[in-house]
Amino acid sequence: MGSFGGFGDALRRTSMLPPSKVTRLSERERLEANVLRQLLEHYFRIVRATVLDAVPKAIMLMMVNTIQENLQERLMQKIYLSEDDEAFGGLTRESEEVRRRRTEVKEQVACLRKAISVMREM
Repeated sequence: MGSFGGFGDALRRTSMLPPSKVTRLSERERLEANVLRQLLEHYFRIVRATVLDAVPKAIMLMMVNTIQENLQERLMQKIYLSEDDEAFGGLTRESEEVRRRRTEVKEQVACLRKAISVMREM
């Protein structure tokens, strides 16, 4: 995996300069610089992963919110501003299947009530 923003490349280029141009570091300073470099590389990997995770989520959130707002507005315009009375009536009209099922259930309820009244007479 490459370094974030070419940071590692800049470090490598500086370490390739001739000794006269680079200040000599003590062993402790080299160790501290190495630890710092590793920490920074790890930090940038975490930041990169976080951004890579967050960007698609933010895009989807914005898209969903925009679509939801536009869709609701368009549907309300279609329903209420339609010159055709069937636009609203078609949405509230009972389907044939529901009507048939409701009739069947009413008949069953009537039969059950009749059965209860017969049982009470016994």
